[in-house]
Amino acid sequence: MPEVRLQRTLRVPADPAADALGRLLKSIADQEGPWRGFALHVSLGDLRLPDVGYVAVPIRLTVEKDAGEARAFDIAFTSENLPAAFPGFKGSVSADPIEAIGESTLSLRGTYELPMQIFGRLLDAAFTPGIAEKSLENFLEEIARACEAHVNEREAEFARYRYYSHLLR
Repeated sequence: MPEVRLQRTLRVPADPAADALGRLLKSIADQEGPWRGFALHVSLGDLRLPDVGYVAVPIRLTVEKDAGEARAFDIAFTSENLPAAFPGFKGSVSADPIEAIGESTLSLRGTYELPMQIFGRLLDAAFTPGIAEKSLENFLEEIARACEAHVNEREAEFARYRYYSHLLR
């Protein structure tokens, strides 16, 4: 099983990022709001086709709080419609503090299993090299942008509240 270790820097602190990450992953798992029908995706260019769109595969995600890590979540997902035809993933995602004040690292670690055993490995090596990992990179990027947006939105709401409550005094 291929192993994945991906990271992305977040321009928000780790604690609020982890809070947003937990809510976001739960929303994907529960198929709530804008996360209903969430899908992994790769561009057609990644498939060596004319880059005029993308291929999306809706997933079924499960998430649990990691008992040993304060800012980590254990996740697993498979294709919603044809789990036997697409790679499945099992691992963890976490928001970890970094030395720069106000920033953190979003990390995705785990393994994915290629479908169709030997034929799946041949297909991955010959025709779609790195597509499963590229879809995981896109997943991490999308989650990272959503976490940053959520934390920044909460901070803006708090600043507005403080500003208007100060004016009313």
